[in-house]
Amino acid sequence: MNSRRGSDWCAMTQSSRGTRSVVKFRGVVKYRIAGSVLAILLCCSSAIAQDDEPFRLTLMHTNDTHSHHEPQGRTGTGGAARQATVIKAIRDSVDNSLLLDAGDRFTGTLFHKYYEGVDNIKIMNALGYDAMALGNHEFDNGLEVLERFVSGVNFPVLSANVDFGRLETLAAKIPASTTLEVGGEKIGIIGLVTAETPEITINFTDKDAITWSDDYAAAVNREVAILKSDGINKIILVTHIGLGMDKAVAARVTDVDVIVGGHSHTVVSSIFKEGGDTKYPLSVEGADGKPIYIVQAGDRDRFVGKLDLRFDKDGNVIRARGDLVRLTRYIEPDPEIQALVGELAEPINELKNTAVADSTGTVVTSNQLMSNKSCRGQECLIGNLIADAIRAETGADIAMQNGGGIRADIDEGEVTVGEVLTVLPFGNTIATLTLSGADVLASLETGLSRVGGPSGTGRFPQVSGIRFEYDPAKEPGSRVVSASVVNSEGVAEPLDIGKQYTLATNNFMRTGGDGYHLFNDNAIDPYDYGRPLEEALIDYMIANNPVSVTLDGRIKVVQ
Repeated sequence: MNSRRGSDWCAMTQSSRGTRSVVKFRGVVKYRIAGSVLAILLCCSSAIAQDDEPFRLTLMHTNDTHSHHEPQGRTGTGGAARQATVIKAIRDSVDNSLLLDAGDRFTGTLFHKYYEGVDNIKIMNALGYDAMALGNHEFDNGLEVLERFVSGVNFPVLSANVDFGRLETLAAKIPASTTLEVGGEKIGIIGLVTAETPEITINFTDKDAITWSDDYAAAVNREVAILKSDGINKIILVTHIGLGMDKAVAARVTDVDVIVGGHSHTVVSSIFKEGGDTKYPLSVEGADGKPIYIVQAGDRDRFVGKLDLRFDKDGNVIRARGDLVRLTRYIEPDPEIQALVGELAEPINELKNTAVADSTGTVVTSNQLMSNKSCRGQECLIGNLIADAIRAETGADIAMQNGGGIRADIDEGEVTVGEVLTVLPFGNTIATLTLSGADVLASLETGLSRVGGPSGTGRFPQVSGIRFEYDPAKEPGSRVVSASVVNSEGVAEPLDIGKQYTLATNNFMRTGGDGYHLFNDNAIDPYDYGRPLEEALIDYMIANNPVSVTLDGRIKVVQ
Protein backbone atom coordinates (compact mmCIF):
# COMPACT_ATOMS: atom_id res chain seq x y z
CA MET A 1 0.00 0.00 0.00
CA ASN A 2 3.00 2.28 0.45
CA SER A 3 5.34 3.10 -2.39
CA ARG A 4 8.67 4.84 -2.87
CA ARG A 5 9.29 7.98 -4.86
CA GLY A 6 12.55 8.75 -6.64
CA SER A 7 13.26 12.32 -7.69
CA ASP A 8 15.03 11.12 -10.85
CA TRP A 9 12.33 8.60 -11.77
CA CYS A 10 10.85 10.13 -14.88
CA ALA A 11 12.21 11.72 -18.03
CA MET A 12 10.47 12.13 -21.34
CA THR A 13 11.84 12.49 -24.83
CA GLN A 14 9.74 12.98 -27.92
CA SER A 15 10.00 10.31 -30.61
CA SER A 16 10.72 11.19 -34.21
CA ARG A 17 7.06 10.65 -35.15
CA GLY A 18 5.90 13.12 -32.55
CA THR A 19 2.99 10.97 -31.41
CA ARG A 20 4.65 8.59 -29.00
CA SER A 21 6.76 9.34 -25.97
CA VAL A 22 9.62 7.30 -24.61
CA VAL A 23 9.39 6.88 -20.85
CA LYS A 24 12.73 6.38 -19.11
CA PHE A 25 13.14 4.76 -15.71
CA ARG A 26 16.42 6.03 -14.28
CA GLY A 27 17.74 6.26 -17.82
CA VAL A 28 16.43 2.90 -19.05
CA VAL A 29 13.74 2.91 -21.74
CA LYS A 30 10.96 0.59 -20.57
CA TYR A 31 8.01 1.17 -22.90
CA ARG A 32 6.19 3.63 -25.09
CA ILE A 33 2.60 4.76 -24.91
CA ALA A 34 0.67 6.60 -27.60
CA GLY A 35 -0.15 10.16 -26.60
CA SER A 36 2.38 10.24 -23.74
CA VAL A 37 -0.52 9.65 -21.35
CA LEU A 38 1.21 7.50 -18.78
CA ALA A 39 4.40 9.54 -18.96
CA ILE A 40 2.47 12.72 -18.25
CA LEU A 41 0.39 11.20 -15.47
CA LEU A 42 3.42 9.74 -13.74
CA CYS A 43 5.74 12.70 -14.13
CA CYS A 44 3.11 15.10 -12.86
CA SER A 45 2.94 13.18 -9.60
CA SER A 46 6.67 12.64 -9.08
CA ALA A 47 7.58 15.71 -7.06
CA ILE A 48 9.15 14.92 -3.69
CA ALA A 49 6.72 15.31 -0.81
CA GLN A 50 7.49 17.76 2.01
CA ASP A 51 6.48 17.28 5.63
CA ASP A 52 4.22 20.32 5.57
CA GLU A 53 2.38 19.33 2.38
CA PRO A 54 -1.18 17.91 2.39
CA PHE A 55 -1.52 14.14 2.48
CA ARG A 56 -1.16 12.65 -0.99
CA LEU A 57 -2.80 9.43 -2.08
CA THR A 58 -2.87 7.82 -5.53
CA LEU A 59 -5.72 5.46 -6.36
CA MET A 60 -5.20 2.88 -9.09
CA HIS A 61 -8.45 1.28 -10.15
CA THR A 62 -9.95 -1.36 -12.44
CA ASN A 63 -13.43 -2.80 -12.96
CA ASP A 64 -15.32 -5.37 -15.02
CA THR A 65 -12.19 -7.17 -16.18
CA HIS A 66 -14.24 -10.35 -16.73
CA SER A 67 -11.18 -12.62 -16.68
CA HIS A 68 -9.53 -10.98 -19.70
CA HIS A 69 -6.02 -11.78 -18.55
CA GLU A 70 -4.49 -11.99 -22.02
CA PRO A 71 -4.03 -9.21 -24.60
CA GLN A 72 -6.96 -8.79 -26.96
CA GLY A 73 -7.51 -8.07 -30.62
CA ARG A 74 -5.08 -7.67 -33.47
CA THR A 75 -3.11 -5.00 -31.65
CA GLY A 76 -2.78 -7.02 -28.47
CA THR A 77 -4.20 -4.38 -26.15
CA GLY A 78 -4.69 -4.98 -22.46
CA GLY A 79 -3.97 -7.94 -20.26
CA ALA A 80 -2.73 -8.53 -16.74
CA ALA A 81 0.98 -8.44 -17.61
CA ARG A 82 0.76 -4.92 -19.05
CA GLN A 83 -1.42 -3.91 -16.14
CA ALA A 84 1.33 -5.11 -13.79
CA THR A 85 3.92 -2.96 -15.57
CA VAL A 86 1.78 0.15 -15.16
CA ILE A 87 0.95 -0.61 -11.53
CA LYS A 88 4.61 -1.09 -10.64
CA ALA A 89 5.56 2.12 -12.41
CA ILE A 90 2.94 4.10 -10.53
CA ARG A 91 3.86 2.57 -7.20
CA ASP A 92 7.49 3.49 -7.79
CA SER A 93 6.53 7.10 -8.56
CA VAL A 94 4.42 7.93 -5.50
CA ASP A 95 4.65 7.64 -1.74
CA ASN A 96 1.14 6.39 -1.01
CA SER A 97 -1.08 4.28 -3.22
CA LEU A 98 -4.01 1.87 -3.23
CA LEU A 99 -5.07 -0.59 -5.92
CA LEU A 100 -8.86 -1.08 -5.99
CA ASP A 101 -11.24 -3.13 -8.12
CA ALA A 102 -14.96 -2.43 -8.59
CA GLY A 103 -16.13 -5.97 -9.22
CA ASP A 104 -17.02 -8.47 -11.96
CA ARG A 105 -13.75 -10.35 -12.15
CA PHE A 106 -15.78 -13.48 -13.04
CA THR A 107 -17.30 -14.62 -16.36
CA GLY A 108 -16.11 -13.56 -19.78
CA THR A 109 -13.36 -15.87 -21.03
CA LEU A 110 -12.37 -19.50 -20.94
CA PHE A 111 -10.10 -18.68 -18.01
CA HIS A 112 -13.12 -18.34 -15.80
CA LYS A 113 -14.97 -21.22 -17.40
CA TYR A 114 -12.03 -23.49 -16.54
CA TYR A 115 -10.84 -22.06 -13.19
CA GLU A 116 -14.05 -20.57 -11.75
CA GLY A 117 -12.22 -17.76 -9.97
CA VAL A 118 -8.95 -19.46 -9.03
CA ASP A 119 -7.30 -17.62 -11.93
CA ASN A 120 -8.35 -14.29 -10.44
CA ILE A 121 -7.17 -15.31 -6.98
CA LYS A 122 -3.67 -15.91 -8.31
CA ILE A 123 -3.51 -12.85 -10.55
CA MET A 124 -5.06 -10.35 -8.14
CA ASN A 125 -2.84 -11.51 -5.28
CA ALA A 126 0.22 -11.22 -7.52
CA LEU A 127 -0.78 -7.70 -8.56
CA GLY A 128 -1.26 -6.69 -4.94
CA TYR A 129 -4.84 -5.45 -4.84
CA ASP A 130 -5.83 -3.71 -1.61
CA ALA A 131 -9.64 -4.03 -1.75
CA MET A 132 -12.48 -4.95 -4.08
CA ALA A 133 -16.22 -4.44 -4.35
CA LEU A 134 -18.35 -7.51 -4.87
CA GLY A 135 -19.78 -7.67 -8.42
CA ASN A 136 -22.93 -9.44 -9.55
CA HIS A 137 -20.98 -11.91 -11.71
CA GLU A 138 -19.10 -13.11 -8.66
CA PHE A 139 -22.32 -15.02 -7.89
CA ASP A 140 -22.44 -16.74 -11.30
CA ASN A 141 -21.12 -20.10 -10.15
CA GLY A 142 -22.90 -20.25 -6.84
CA LEU A 143 -21.99 -19.43 -3.27
CA GLU A 144 -19.42 -22.19 -2.83
CA VAL A 145 -17.29 -20.76 -5.63
CA LEU A 146 -17.78 -17.25 -4.25
CA GLU A 147 -16.67 -18.38 -0.79
CA ARG A 148 -13.55 -20.00 -2.25
CA PHE A 149 -12.71 -16.76 -4.03
CA VAL A 150 -13.13 -14.43 -1.06
CA SER A 151 -11.21 -16.90 1.12
CA GLY A 152 -8.33 -17.09 -1.36
CA VAL A 153 -7.62 -13.43 -2.04
CA ASN A 154 -5.26 -11.46 0.21
CA PHE A 155 -7.52 -8.42 0.50
CA PRO A 156 -11.08 -7.63 1.61
CA VAL A 157 -14.05 -8.05 -0.74
CA LEU A 158 -16.76 -5.60 0.31
CA SER A 159 -20.50 -4.99 0.14
CA ALA A 160 -22.50 -2.77 2.49
CA ASN A 161 -25.94 -3.43 1.00
CA VAL A 162 -26.04 -7.23 1.28
CA ASP A 163 -27.07 -9.16 4.37
CA PHE A 164 -25.89 -12.75 4.09
CA GLY A 165 -28.16 -13.82 6.93
CA ARG A 166 -27.59 -17.41 8.00
CA LEU A 167 -24.61 -17.73 5.65
CA GLU A 168 -22.25 -16.86 8.48
CA THR A 169 -19.03 -17.73 6.66
CA LEU A 170 -19.77 -15.39 3.77
CA ALA A 171 -21.02 -12.70 6.13
CA ALA A 172 -17.69 -12.82 7.95
CA LYS A 173 -15.65 -12.77 4.76
CA ILE A 174 -17.56 -10.04 2.90
CA PRO A 175 -17.71 -7.07 5.27
CA ALA A 176 -19.50 -3.82 4.53
CA SER A 177 -16.33 -1.76 4.85
CA THR A 178 -12.68 -1.93 5.81
CA THR A 179 -9.94 0.40 7.03
CA LEU A 180 -6.56 0.50 5.33
CA GLU A 181 -3.53 2.33 6.68
CA VAL A 182 -1.45 4.17 4.10
CA GLY A 183 1.45 6.47 4.94
CA GLY A 184 0.32 6.69 8.54
CA GLU A 185 -3.22 7.71 7.57
CA LYS A 186 -6.35 5.56 7.89
CA ILE A 187 -8.50 5.25 4.76
CA GLY A 188 -12.06 3.91 4.97
CA ILE A 189 -13.27 1.77 2.06
CA ILE A 190 -16.97 0.90 1.61
CA GLY A 191 -18.37 -1.52 -1.00
CA LEU A 192 -21.68 -1.73 -2.87
CA VAL A 193 -23.08 -4.27 -5.36
CA THR A 194 -26.16 -3.92 -7.54
CA ALA A 195 -29.36 -5.07 -5.84
CA GLU A 196 -30.44 -6.50 -9.20
CA THR A 197 -27.95 -9.34 -8.76
CA PRO A 198 -30.55 -12.07 -8.05
CA GLU A 199 -32.40 -11.23 -11.28
CA ILE A 200 -29.38 -10.89 -13.57
CA THR A 201 -27.13 -13.64 -12.25
CA ILE A 202 -26.83 -16.92 -14.09
CA ASN A 203 -26.81 -19.61 -11.41
CA PHE A 204 -27.84 -17.79 -8.26
CA THR A 205 -28.34 -20.20 -5.37
CA ASP A 206 -29.68 -19.79 -1.87
CA LYS A 207 -31.54 -16.59 -2.74
CA ASP A 208 -33.70 -16.80 0.35
CA ALA A 209 -30.68 -16.65 2.63
CA ILE A 210 -29.53 -13.26 1.32
CA THR A 211 -31.22 -9.88 1.66
CA TRP A 212 -30.42 -7.13 -0.83
CA SER A 213 -31.00 -3.43 -0.31
CA ASP A 214 -31.37 -1.00 -3.18
CA ASP A 215 -31.20 1.95 -0.78
CA TYR A 216 -27.53 2.34 -1.51
CA ALA A 217 -27.23 5.78 0.07
CA ALA A 218 -28.63 4.57 3.39
CA ALA A 219 -26.15 1.69 3.45
CA VAL A 220 -23.27 4.06 2.70
CA ASN A 221 -24.29 6.67 5.27
CA ARG A 222 -24.56 3.96 7.90
CA GLU A 223 -21.00 2.80 7.24
CA VAL A 224 -19.70 6.36 7.02
CA ALA A 225 -21.03 7.02 10.51
CA ILE A 226 -19.21 3.95 11.83
CA LEU A 227 -15.94 4.93 10.14
CA LYS A 228 -16.18 8.53 11.36
CA SER A 229 -16.76 7.31 14.90
CA ASP A 230 -13.39 5.58 14.60
CA GLY A 231 -11.78 8.89 13.64
CA ILE A 232 -11.52 8.18 9.92
CA ASN A 233 -11.98 11.26 7.72
CA LYS A 234 -10.93 9.92 4.31
CA ILE A 235 -13.55 7.60 2.78
CA ILE A 236 -13.65 5.89 -0.60
CA LEU A 237 -16.73 4.14 -1.95
CA VAL A 238 -16.06 1.20 -4.33
CA THR A 239 -19.24 0.28 -6.19
CA HIS A 240 -20.69 -2.11 -8.70
CA ILE A 241 -23.94 -0.30 -9.42
CA GLY A 242 -23.24 1.66 -12.64
CA LEU A 243 -22.28 5.25 -13.34
CA GLY A 244 -25.82 6.64 -13.37
CA MET A 245 -26.55 5.14 -9.98
CA ASP A 246 -23.17 6.35 -8.68
CA LYS A 247 -24.19 9.92 -9.48
CA ALA A 248 -27.55 9.48 -7.77
CA VAL A 249 -25.96 7.97 -4.67
CA ALA A 250 -23.30 10.68 -4.52
CA ALA A 251 -25.97 13.35 -4.20
CA ARG A 252 -27.44 11.60 -1.11
CA VAL A 253 -24.36 10.72 0.93
CA THR A 254 -22.07 12.69 3.19
CA ASP A 255 -18.34 12.58 3.93
CA VAL A 256 -17.50 10.38 0.92
CA ASP A 257 -14.51 11.63 -1.04
CA VAL A 258 -14.29 9.32 -4.06
CA ILE A 259 -16.44 6.73 -5.83
CA VAL A 260 -14.54 4.06 -7.77
CA GLY A 261 -17.26 2.56 -9.93
CA GLY A 262 -18.08 -0.41 -12.12
CA HIS A 263 -20.97 -2.39 -13.67
CA SER A 264 -21.78 0.05 -16.50
CA HIS A 265 -18.40 -0.54 -18.21
CA THR A 266 -18.02 3.21 -18.65
CA VAL A 267 -14.82 4.81 -19.87
CA VAL A 268 -14.56 7.96 -17.75
CA SER A 269 -11.76 9.92 -19.37
CA SER A 270 -10.77 13.39 -20.45
CA ILE A 271 -8.31 12.12 -23.06
CA PHE A 272 -9.66 8.97 -24.73
CA LYS A 273 -12.44 9.17 -27.30
CA GLU A 274 -14.33 6.32 -25.62
CA GLY A 275 -14.94 8.73 -22.78
CA GLY A 276 -17.10 10.97 -24.96
CA ASP A 277 -17.94 14.15 -23.08
CA THR A 278 -16.97 12.80 -19.67
CA LYS A 279 -14.21 14.39 -17.64
CA TYR A 280 -11.87 12.50 -15.35
CA PRO A 281 -12.72 12.59 -12.54
CA LEU A 282 -16.42 13.41 -12.65
CA SER A 283 -17.50 15.65 -9.81
CA VAL A 284 -20.89 15.48 -8.09
CA GLU A 285 -21.92 17.55 -5.07
CA GLY A 286 -22.67 15.36 -2.07
CA ALA A 287 -25.47 15.90 0.41
CA ASP A 288 -23.05 17.89 2.59
CA GLY A 289 -22.16 20.23 -0.27
CA LYS A 290 -18.68 18.79 -0.73
CA PRO A 291 -17.53 17.41 -4.11
CA ILE A 292 -17.41 13.65 -4.60
CA TYR A 293 -15.11 12.49 -7.39
CA ILE A 294 -16.30 9.56 -9.53
CA VAL A 295 -14.08 7.39 -11.73
CA GLN A 296 -14.49 4.22 -13.81
CA ALA A 297 -12.13 2.39 -16.17
CA GLY A 298 -14.11 0.72 -18.95
CA ASP A 299 -13.88 -3.06 -18.98
CA ARG A 300 -11.92 -6.15 -20.03
CA ASP A 301 -8.60 -5.03 -18.57
CA ARG A 302 -7.98 -2.42 -21.27
CA PHE A 303 -7.26 0.47 -18.90
CA VAL A 304 -5.88 1.23 -15.47
CA GLY A 305 -7.21 4.33 -13.75
CA LYS A 306 -4.89 6.65 -11.84
CA LEU A 307 -6.38 9.29 -9.56
CA ASP A 308 -4.02 11.55 -7.61
CA LEU A 309 -5.61 13.04 -4.50
CA ARG A 310 -4.54 15.62 -1.98
CA PHE A 311 -6.25 15.87 1.40
CA ASP A 312 -6.04 18.72 3.88
CA LYS A 313 -5.59 18.07 7.60
CA ASP A 314 -9.37 17.70 8.03
CA GLY A 315 -9.62 15.00 5.38
CA ASN A 316 -11.10 17.21 2.64
CA VAL A 317 -9.97 16.62 -0.93
CA ILE A 318 -8.27 19.79 -2.12
CA ARG A 319 -7.10 18.38 -5.45
CA ALA A 320 -8.14 15.44 -7.63
CA ARG A 321 -6.36 14.84 -10.92
CA GLY A 322 -5.54 11.97 -13.25
CA ASP A 323 -7.00 9.85 -16.02
CA LEU A 324 -6.96 6.37 -17.48
CA VAL A 325 -3.89 4.63 -18.83
CA ARG A 326 -4.59 2.53 -21.92
CA LEU A 327 -2.74 -0.78 -21.86
CA THR A 328 -1.40 -0.57 -25.40
CA ARG A 329 1.04 -2.88 -27.15
CA TYR A 330 3.78 -0.30 -26.50
CA ILE A 331 3.79 -1.24 -22.82
CA GLU A 332 6.31 -3.97 -22.07
CA PRO A 333 4.55 -6.83 -20.23
CA ASP A 334 5.76 -7.64 -16.77
CA PRO A 335 7.66 -10.94 -17.13
CA GLU A 336 6.47 -12.50 -13.86
CA ILE A 337 2.79 -11.85 -14.50
CA GLN A 338 3.18 -12.83 -18.13
CA ALA A 339 4.63 -16.16 -17.01
CA LEU A 340 1.75 -16.66 -14.57
CA VAL A 341 -0.84 -15.95 -17.26
CA GLY A 342 1.00 -18.28 -19.64
CA GLU A 343 0.93 -21.05 -17.04
CA LEU A 344 -2.79 -20.52 -16.48
CA ALA A 345 -3.40 -20.55 -20.23
CA GLU A 346 -1.92 -24.01 -20.83
CA PRO A 347 -5.08 -26.00 -20.00
CA ILE A 348 -7.15 -23.32 -21.76
CA ASN A 349 -5.43 -24.17 -25.02
CA GLU A 350 -6.33 -27.81 -24.46
CA LEU A 351 -9.90 -26.80 -23.64
CA LYS A 352 -10.22 -25.18 -27.05
CA ASN A 353 -9.80 -28.64 -28.59
CA THR A 354 -12.51 -30.13 -26.41
CA ALA A 355 -15.51 -31.49 -28.30
CA VAL A 356 -18.82 -30.07 -27.14
CA ALA A 357 -21.25 -31.63 -29.60
CA ASP A 358 -21.73 -33.26 -32.98
CA SER A 359 -23.55 -31.50 -35.80
CA THR A 360 -25.70 -33.52 -38.14
CA GLY A 361 -28.53 -32.81 -40.51
CA THR A 362 -29.20 -31.03 -43.75
CA VAL A 363 -26.10 -30.18 -45.79
CA VAL A 364 -26.15 -26.77 -47.45
CA THR A 365 -23.85 -24.98 -49.88
CA SER A 366 -20.15 -25.79 -49.83
CA ASN A 367 -21.04 -29.13 -48.23
CA GLN A 368 -21.21 -27.60 -44.75
CA LEU A 369 -24.01 -28.10 -42.33
CA MET A 370 -24.06 -24.61 -40.89
CA SER A 371 -22.49 -22.17 -43.31
CA ASN A 372 -22.29 -18.49 -42.35
CA LYS A 373 -22.09 -17.30 -45.95
CA SER A 374 -25.80 -16.57 -46.37
CA CYS A 375 -26.35 -14.95 -42.96
CA ARG A 376 -26.19 -11.39 -44.29
CA GLY A 377 -29.26 -11.51 -46.46
CA GLN A 378 -31.46 -14.47 -45.61
CA GLU A 379 -32.23 -17.07 -42.98
CA CYS A 380 -29.19 -19.24 -42.35
CA LEU A 381 -28.71 -22.39 -40.32
CA ILE A 382 -26.02 -21.12 -38.00
CA GLY A 383 -27.98 -17.91 -37.51
CA ASN A 384 -30.98 -19.95 -36.39
CA LEU A 385 -28.77 -21.90 -34.01
CA ILE A 386 -27.27 -18.80 -32.38
CA ALA A 387 -30.56 -16.92 -32.12
CA ASP A 388 -32.26 -19.98 -30.61
CA ALA A 389 -29.43 -20.27 -28.08
CA ILE A 390 -29.85 -16.63 -27.08
CA ARG A 391 -33.60 -17.01 -26.58
CA ALA A 392 -33.19 -20.28 -24.67
CA GLU A 393 -30.66 -18.60 -22.37
CA THR A 394 -32.90 -15.63 -21.57
CA GLY A 395 -36.48 -16.77 -22.09
CA ALA A 396 -37.09 -13.60 -24.10
CA ASP A 397 -39.98 -13.29 -26.55
CA ILE A 398 -37.60 -12.41 -29.38
CA ALA A 399 -33.90 -12.89 -30.04
CA MET A 400 -31.82 -11.12 -32.68
CA GLN A 401 -28.21 -11.65 -33.78
CA ASN A 402 -26.54 -9.56 -36.47
CA GLY A 403 -25.31 -11.63 -39.39
CA GLY A 404 -22.00 -9.77 -39.41
CA GLY A 405 -21.26 -11.08 -35.94
CA ILE A 406 -21.18 -14.65 -37.29
CA ARG A 407 -17.65 -15.08 -38.58
CA ALA A 408 -17.17 -18.72 -39.52
CA ASP A 409 -18.88 -21.97 -40.42
CA ILE A 410 -19.52 -25.05 -38.33
CA ASP A 411 -18.62 -28.13 -40.29
CA GLU A 412 -20.58 -31.34 -40.13
CA GLY A 413 -19.25 -33.67 -37.46
CA GLU A 414 -17.48 -32.95 -34.18
CA VAL A 415 -17.70 -29.36 -32.91
CA THR A 416 -15.00 -28.07 -30.55
CA VAL A 417 -14.86 -25.12 -28.18
CA GLY A 418 -12.26 -23.52 -30.42
CA GLU A 419 -14.58 -23.82 -33.40
CA VAL A 420 -17.34 -22.02 -31.54
CA LEU A 421 -14.90 -19.25 -30.57
CA THR A 422 -14.02 -18.86 -34.24
CA VAL A 423 -17.70 -18.47 -35.10
CA LEU A 424 -18.19 -15.85 -32.34
CA PRO A 425 -14.79 -14.19 -31.83
CA PHE A 426 -15.84 -10.79 -30.47
CA GLY A 427 -16.40 -11.63 -26.82
CA ASN A 428 -19.94 -10.25 -26.84
CA THR A 429 -22.22 -10.77 -23.89
CA ILE A 430 -25.94 -11.45 -24.05
CA ALA A 431 -28.03 -8.33 -23.52
CA THR A 432 -31.70 -8.01 -22.72
CA LEU A 433 -34.27 -5.22 -23.00
CA THR A 434 -37.96 -4.56 -23.42
CA LEU A 435 -39.15 -2.83 -26.60
CA SER A 436 -42.46 -1.79 -28.07
CA GLY A 437 -43.79 -3.68 -31.06
CA ALA A 438 -43.42 -0.51 -33.11
CA ASP A 439 -39.73 -0.32 -32.23
CA VAL A 440 -39.26 -4.02 -32.95
CA LEU A 441 -40.72 -3.46 -36.42
CA ALA A 442 -38.54 -0.39 -36.99
CA SER A 443 -35.48 -2.36 -35.87
CA LEU A 444 -36.26 -5.11 -38.37
CA GLU A 445 -36.34 -2.40 -41.02
CA THR A 446 -32.92 -1.25 -39.83
CA GLY A 447 -31.57 -4.76 -40.23
CA LEU A 448 -32.97 -5.01 -43.77
CA SER A 449 -32.04 -1.52 -44.89
CA ARG A 450 -28.81 -2.38 -46.70
CA VAL A 451 -29.91 -5.53 -48.50
CA GLY A 452 -29.07 -5.13 -52.18
CA GLY A 453 -27.14 -1.91 -51.59
CA PRO A 454 -23.45 -1.04 -51.92
CA SER A 455 -22.80 -1.02 -48.17
CA GLY A 456 -22.15 -4.03 -45.98
CA THR A 457 -25.12 -6.05 -44.78
CA GLY A 458 -23.67 -7.25 -41.48
CA ARG A 459 -26.68 -5.72 -39.74
CA PHE A 460 -29.03 -8.28 -41.28
CA PRO A 461 -30.98 -9.89 -38.39
CA GLN A 462 -30.93 -13.58 -37.66
CA VAL A 463 -33.88 -14.19 -35.37
CA SER A 464 -35.71 -16.51 -32.99
CA GLY A 465 -39.23 -16.16 -31.65
CA ILE A 466 -40.22 -13.85 -34.47
CA ARG A 467 -41.00 -14.59 -38.11
CA PHE A 468 -41.08 -12.07 -40.91
CA GLU A 469 -41.34 -11.67 -44.66
CA TYR A 470 -39.60 -8.87 -46.52
CA ASP A 471 -39.36 -7.49 -50.03
CA PRO A 472 -35.81 -6.34 -50.90
CA ALA A 473 -37.15 -4.46 -53.94
CA LYS A 474 -38.99 -1.95 -51.75
CA GLU A 475 -37.41 1.19 -50.35
CA PRO A 476 -35.43 0.84 -47.11
CA GLY A 477 -37.72 1.49 -44.17
CA SER A 478 -40.74 -0.19 -45.78
CA ARG A 479 -39.45 -3.66 -46.64
CA VAL A 480 -41.18 -5.75 -43.96
CA VAL A 481 -44.27 -7.30 -45.53
CA SER A 482 -45.45 -9.13 -42.39
CA ALA A 483 -44.16 -10.03 -38.95
CA SER A 484 -45.40 -12.34 -36.22
CA VAL A 485 -44.22 -13.34 -32.76
CA VAL A 486 -44.37 -16.91 -31.49
CA ASN A 487 -46.40 -17.10 -28.27
CA SER A 488 -45.85 -19.44 -25.32
CA GLU A 489 -47.90 -22.16 -27.03
CA GLY A 490 -45.69 -21.99 -30.10
CA VAL A 491 -48.30 -20.23 -32.22
CA ALA A 492 -47.25 -17.25 -34.35
CA GLU A 493 -49.39 -14.16 -33.72
CA PRO A 494 -49.18 -10.90 -35.67
CA LEU A 495 -46.68 -8.43 -34.21
CA ASP A 496 -48.62 -5.91 -32.11
CA ILE A 497 -47.04 -2.47 -32.47
CA GLY A 498 -48.70 -1.34 -29.24
CA LYS A 499 -47.46 -4.25 -27.15
CA GLN A 500 -44.19 -4.54 -25.26
CA TYR A 501 -41.90 -7.49 -25.99
CA THR A 502 -38.84 -8.79 -24.18
CA LEU A 503 -35.90 -8.99 -26.55
CA ALA A 504 -32.46 -10.56 -26.23
CA THR A 505 -29.47 -9.78 -28.40
CA ASN A 506 -25.75 -9.17 -28.03
CA ASN A 507 -24.34 -6.16 -26.19
CA PHE A 508 -22.95 -4.65 -29.41
CA MET A 509 -26.40 -4.40 -30.96
CA ARG A 510 -28.07 -3.43 -27.68
CA THR A 511 -25.92 -0.34 -27.40
CA GLY A 512 -26.71 0.81 -30.94
CA GLY A 513 -24.17 -1.16 -32.94
CA ASP A 514 -24.86 -1.84 -36.64
CA GLY A 515 -27.44 0.96 -36.63
CA TYR A 516 -29.81 -0.58 -34.07
CA HIS A 517 -30.15 2.77 -32.32
CA LEU A 518 -33.65 2.00 -31.00
CA PHE A 519 -32.15 -0.82 -28.92
CA ASN A 520 -30.19 1.92 -27.20
CA ASP A 521 -32.47 4.95 -27.34
CA ASN A 522 -35.85 3.35 -26.56
CA ALA A 523 -34.84 0.34 -24.50
CA ILE A 524 -36.79 -0.35 -21.32
CA ASP A 525 -34.78 -1.93 -18.50
CA PRO A 526 -31.73 -2.74 -20.64
CA TYR A 527 -28.99 -5.00 -19.32
CA ASP A 528 -25.85 -5.59 -21.38
CA TYR A 529 -23.66 -7.82 -19.26
CA GLY A 530 -25.14 -11.28 -19.26
CA ARG A 531 -23.30 -14.46 -20.16
CA PRO A 532 -20.70 -14.50 -22.91
CA LEU A 533 -22.51 -15.35 -26.14
CA GLU A 534 -20.13 -18.17 -27.00
CA GLU A 535 -20.70 -19.82 -23.60
CA ALA A 536 -24.45 -19.77 -24.09
CA LEU A 537 -24.04 -21.31 -27.55
CA ILE A 538 -21.75 -24.04 -26.24
CA ASP A 539 -24.18 -24.95 -23.46
CA TYR A 540 -27.10 -24.93 -25.89
CA MET A 541 -25.27 -27.30 -28.23
CA ILE A 542 -24.38 -29.61 -25.35
CA ALA A 543 -28.02 -29.65 -24.23
CA ASN A 544 -29.21 -30.39 -27.78
CA ASN A 545 -26.51 -32.84 -28.84
CA PRO A 546 -26.43 -34.05 -31.56
CA VAL A 547 -27.21 -30.66 -33.07
CA SER A 548 -29.57 -30.70 -36.01
CA VAL A 549 -30.64 -27.35 -37.46
CA THR A 550 -33.13 -26.68 -40.23
CA LEU A 551 -34.35 -23.72 -42.20
CA ASP A 552 -37.90 -23.35 -40.93
CA GLY A 553 -39.06 -20.29 -42.83
CA ARG A 554 -38.70 -17.79 -40.01
CA ILE A 555 -37.29 -15.34 -42.59
CA LYS A 556 -38.82 -15.28 -46.08
CA VAL A 557 -37.85 -13.19 -49.06
CA VAL A 558 -40.83 -12.21 -51.22
CA GLN A 559 -41.06 -10.29 -54.47
